[in-house]
Amino acid sequence: MEAEHRLPSIGSLHIHTLPESHQRYLCYTHPGTQSFNLCVTNVVDVWSTGFSAQKLEEHKSAHGVKTAEEYHSRTRVAFQKAAVSLTVLDNITLLKYSQDDLGLTFDLYKLSIPEAKTEIQSVMFHLVDQIHHLENQLKASEESNALNLEKTMQRTQRMFLADYGSKRKGNGPESSLVAKKRPAGESLINPGSKRTMAPTGVSFEDNTLESDE
Repeated sequence: MEAEHRLPSIGSLHIHTLPESHQRYLCYTHPGTQSFNLCVTNVVDVWSTGFSAQKLEEHKSAHGVKTAEEYHSRTRVAFQKAAVSLTVLDNITLLKYSQDDLGLTFDLYKLSIPEAKTEIQSVMFHLVDQIHHLENQLKASEESNALNLEKTMQRTQRMFLADYGSKRKGNGPESSLVAKKRPAGESLINPGSKRTMAPTGVSFEDNTLESDE
């Protein structure tokens, strides 16, 4: 278990396919602001630059590279543009950035079986970590989308209830009271016009009483 904690970390990782054989290789770097190592593996064998501090300075001087970060950035660009030439032999692999202004070329040497095992382990655990990271990102995104959808539905429901309540209020008892307050004599059928009063006729009984007196 202690060996797992000592696994080298992985920087950029790329897949390169040989055009003639269609065989694929993983090409990756080990991160570091003051160091740089490039590795190539077919998940059976591993080739590495294995730069020591002195060898790295010699390679930088020979190719006009000023910083280790420049190696990392040029490596990313070269693989993104598929501007990489890879020649795999037995104990050595030659890797060249074909469109690089500095014409960067690396000699990678085949690692021993224990060293290759450690390198392959580091790559595999790195890939698993990346998968878990992407799964967590996807889960967080789904939960965020579900929460936003719930909030949107609640807001829509509140707006609907408020609108429905205002319409019911307009048709409630208050509106009936307003409707009842009509001017005296106004027609119910034709609002704004006066009702025609039915004739009451003549009271003969009153006239008779008056004549008798």
